[in-house]
This record gives sequence, structure tokens and C-alpha cells, in this order.
Amino acid sequence: MNLYENLATYATIETDRLLLRPFSMTDAADMFDYAGNPENLRYIFPAHRDIAETRHSIAMLFMKAPLGKWAIVLKSSGKMIGSIDFVKLNEKNRTGELGYVLNKSYWGEGLMTEAVRTLSEFALGEFGLYQLDIVADAENLGSIKVAEKSGYDLSESYKAFNQYTKILRTFKRYRKLAGHKK
Repeated sequence: MNLYENLATYATIETDRLLLRPFSMTDAADMFDYAGNPENLRYIFPAHRDIAETRHSIAMLFMKAPLGKWAIVLKSSGKMIGSIDFVKLNEKNRTGELGYVLNKSYWGEGLMTEAVRTLSEFALGEFGLYQLDIVADAENLGSIKVAEKSGYDLSESYKAFNQYTKILRTFKRYRKLAGHKK
């Protein structure tokens, strides 16, 4: 199977506490809970102004081309609390980059680490990727902790312009390779 057939096969992934599944328009209210909060998104993208913007984002960013994009759902409540996706995939070189966001109400519970670890195992195993990266703003200590706790190693620090604010920032690239256990 090629990479995209594998992604389609694993459209839903389950962990101990989480269900990673495709997005639906019924996720709009839960997404707006975090996407409408500027503090929750300080290092990622501008906060949504209203739920209509959230519905548009779900349709255009997650449902239009759904492979490699998962809603993170807390199994105990059924609440959608975040997202995790391949922001970059290179089938030829078998590399990828993960991006994620979690509702601030659930920070510090190890939920994102659980999602990243599980998806990394699939990516570097069943999906056949050789290398997986996570890029975080150097000031985003929560995201850096998730990468480190998920077995990623610091690969480089570099300066680049934030794609939304156009402000020069320092970023850290964390990398995990197939067969690398930590």
C-alpha cells in the first residue's frame, strides 16, 4: 500500500483515552471553544472571530482533503478537544511534519503526548515514513515538552517569519526517525 492508502486505512485511531477520527461539521462548537481563544493559539494561528469562521476552517482545512488529519476526541466525554495532522508529507522521501493544537482546558494531562506518541508510531511504522518532524516556536514550551516526551530529539533552531504575523521568530525543529526508540 502507498502512504495515502495507509492513511485512509487508519482514518480512525484509538488510544487509551482518545479517539483520533476524521472531522465533521458537528465539531464546530467544540473547535470554537479553543479556536476562538487567542491564548490557546498564541503560537499557531489567529483566533477565530466567530463560529462561522470555525465551520469554514473545518470544511476547507480538514474535510476538503481529510487524509492525515484527525480530530482529537476525549473518549470519556465524546468532546472534541483538539486536532493533530500532517502539516507536511513527502511520499517520495517518506518524511512528514506533525502539527497539533489542544484546547487549553486539557493542557497538562498528557493527552497531546498520548496522541503524538501514537500517531508517531503509526507514521514511522504502518505508514512507512522514515522521518517525522515537529516544529515549534521556541517560546512554546508546552509544544516543546510534548515533542520531547514523545521521543523527538532537537534537530535545529532557526529564525523565520511567522506565517501569520510576519514577525521574525525563533523556531525549534524536533525530529524522530524510524527505528529510533526513546
